[in-house]
Amino acid sequence: MARALTIRRAGRAGGRQRYQLTQNFAFVVRDSGVMVRVVVPAGTVTDFASIPRPLWWLYPPDGPWAEAAVIHDWLYSRGLLSRFLSDAIFREAMARYGVPWWRRAILYYAVRLFGGRHYGGEGWRLEAGDRRERES
Repeated sequence: MARALTIRRAGRAGGRQRYQLTQNFAFVVRDSGVMVRVVVPAGTVTDFASIPRPLWWLYPPDGPWAEAAVIHDWLYSRGLLSRFLSDAIFREAMARYGVPWWRRAILYYAVRLFGGRHYGGEGWRLEAGDRRERES
């Protein structure tokens, strides 16, 4: 599947390549009559999926889950939706972008088990252009 994101390189931080969205990126979820529209604004900086380096051979950060990871990171940085709903949207986005069910399950449960400390913007600040950067 072709990338839905329009990006440019934004340098490196913490040993990881960073990218900046050059256009807004929208994703819509509809379930049981409820619609949630997530818009990640142009200017947002991402490292795609925050997967530990030893696992990159199996789960590279820019794999087919990259779009879903950008949405998920944005939701976590803002803390506007519950963590559970943010993770459910991540799982749905991976399904829409063609990630096989078994990889979706592993990545979904990884964020459920290990993502909590990053939820709600704790330790993150949003700067001009809504760039996400780690506070020291």
